[in-house]
Amino acid sequence: MTDINFYVSKQVGLEHRLAIAYRLIKLALQHDMLIHIHTDGETTSQQIDHDLWTMDKKSFIPHQIINPDNDLDDITQIHISHSVNPIKNCDYLINLSNQRPDFFSRFKKVAEIIDSSEEILTAGRKRYAFYRERGYTLAYHQM
Repeated sequence: MTDINFYVSKQVGLEHRLAIAYRLIKLALQHDMLIHIHTDGETTSQQIDHDLWTMDKKSFIPHQIINPDNDLDDITQIHISHSVNPIKNCDYLINLSNQRPDFFSRFKKVAEIIDSSEEILTAGRKRYAFYRERGYTLAYHQM
């Protein structure tokens, strides 16, 4: 069964959620995990794409934005999308959307990343309740 971790920033804003995602991505790569990052739209997908190229001044993290118009690169460990369900099962789903992805149960682990804005907290609480009612293993991390 999928393990689900909620990471909650005390601060408000996408940049704080992206910083948490970046740290989780680096940890997952150390464990050689295949990662799918689910975002809420094109803007967030482009921002995480930019961050993975520029966050570390000495290197970048290879990744691919997937959408209905491009071919999936089977070599890349990290896929980013707001509009495409992952074609293959990955180890780790990082959810930057306010919605629960329908495909979440295909992953070994899920990271739900939320911040302290009321809209995002409310959506996160609904997802937490959904997972809890269905018996998923849940953990909560205040960042």
